[in-house]
Amino acid sequence: MSQLRLWGHWPLFLFLSGWCAVAIFLDYLYAGIPGRKYFLLLSGLSALLLGLSFPPFGFTPLIFFGFVPLFYIQEIADRNKTSELFYVYNAFVLWNIFDTYWVANAALLPGIVAIWLNSFFMLVPWIGAQWVGRKIPSLRWWSFASFWVVFEWIHHNWEISWPWLTLGNAWSSLTSWIQWYEYTGVFGGTLWTLIMNILFFQFILNLKKQLSIRKNSRTITLILCFLIFPVLISILIDRNFLAEGKYGEICVVQPNYEPHYEKFAVPEMEQITRLGRLAEINLTKDTRFILFPETCIGDIGGPVNSARVQDDNRIITFYDFIESHFNIPIVMGLTTIKFLRDGELDSPFKRTNQAFKEPYEIANSAVILKNRLEKNIPVYNKSRLVPGAEIFPYRRLLPFLSPLVDKLGGTVAGLATQKERTVFEAGNLVIAPVICYESIYGNYMRGYIKNGAQAIFIMTNDGWWDDTPGYKQHMAFSKLRAIEFRKPVIRSANTGISCFIDARGNLGKSLGYNVHSSINQGVTFSPYLSFYAKFGDLLAYLALLFATFFVILRLFRYFF
Repeated sequence: MSQLRLWGHWPLFLFLSGWCAVAIFLDYLYAGIPGRKYFLLLSGLSALLLGLSFPPFGFTPLIFFGFVPLFYIQEIADRNKTSELFYVYNAFVLWNIFDTYWVANAALLPGIVAIWLNSFFMLVPWIGAQWVGRKIPSLRWWSFASFWVVFEWIHHNWEISWPWLTLGNAWSSLTSWIQWYEYTGVFGGTLWTLIMNILFFQFILNLKKQLSIRKNSRTITLILCFLIFPVLISILIDRNFLAEGKYGEICVVQPNYEPHYEKFAVPEMEQITRLGRLAEINLTKDTRFILFPETCIGDIGGPVNSARVQDDNRIITFYDFIESHFNIPIVMGLTTIKFLRDGELDSPFKRTNQAFKEPYEIANSAVILKNRLEKNIPVYNKSRLVPGAEIFPYRRLLPFLSPLVDKLGGTVAGLATQKERTVFEAGNLVIAPVICYESIYGNYMRGYIKNGAQAIFIMTNDGWWDDTPGYKQHMAFSKLRAIEFRKPVIRSANTGISCFIDARGNLGKSLGYNVHSSINQGVTFSPYLSFYAKFGDLLAYLALLFATFFVILRLFRYFF
């Protein structure tokens, strides 16, 4: 891996110092307003509790208290009839900086946009809760819980999607507590977190009112119930779960090319040679698949024609390797090109270039290679794209943002996507070919499982973020997909963490950052369909129903 120096953790210090200077200055302007003496410290404490609860820090139970300082700020602000909004926004900005500063290692401007825009989005459910609370104070924080879950659900489904800090993701560091994600999905963890914050805040208020233990017993009982029962249920589910299905070994390769300076500069045939050499280390006659990472080929030597994959010289080299190594199928990522025909010219992903006579699309794709006699090689196009870098969000509504998209390193056309999730099959084993960013979307990945996937193969390139928490978080979130669908997850990273994760979310063999090697492990290819795989984000729909009720009730109180 290239040893040229990257920014590493420097964006953390840059963003923190810059924002703290702004926050302290604004706090100074508010100094004479009653009740604000400790607001800045309380908002900072909230950010610290939320930040430390996420991977890789692993202090997950702290998230039960993450919003309590903000609730307390609101309580004081109500008493003194002052505004608390800046301090809530300050907490969200500091939290976003603390856990996602590493995005700036891919590109500085996207890092800035992601942090401050996402913090603003987080403010929306808070504002909604204060609007409800002005007329119905007793429902303020319960409406906040509903609004927040709805916000996270929207953040998973719109084009400006960046759901990295979904509260339920924090529990990826403590999977033994959330085995019930196979029923609720990640929003179950979010709702649990918010309920515990509300109950702990109520407990603190009762203490301030100097209520006796007996008068506070209801709140204490609720806290104990909501803390103990979910954990006990998780333990029971874990003890009774048995993975059933066909057993097969998989070889995972991590070639370890630094993406900023090396991955797209080293000749592709040299990279292909390294992939083969590393795979050979751990191949056996019992190996059922070889998994290579995202975009193995198609950038330096030009994209692979998706209509004639088998004719590409680089693909032929892979077929040569397959035939000399037990005919083991290869699953790999690559960049593809599709030339558009007459009926396809209205494609939203259409591009033109003097180098090509025909309009075309570019995609970040995955293929499975089995034998050179194949004529119709299945190709899957990554369809959950990174806003800015891979997709121009709401292009028709926001055409004036085209220059910003260019600065983010993306294109106005964006990468081509597809509506359905494609699965790959070899020897009666069916796998989900998941590409990078897609792996943080549980409901999206249901499409693979409902199409018959028995295992989840993730191809990624996490070296963009340098040796920071980014790639560790990305791997940790994969554990949640394993639990939600009760499928093994197998990750191949160009660099980052290549690993095996079982259906309980337990980490198996793995390769660390800045290591080029391969690993081999057996997994159970399971046809089991979990409750979440069948029904998806029911909790989000329930939260939407409650949020609608709170809005209607608030409007009723206003008019009547």
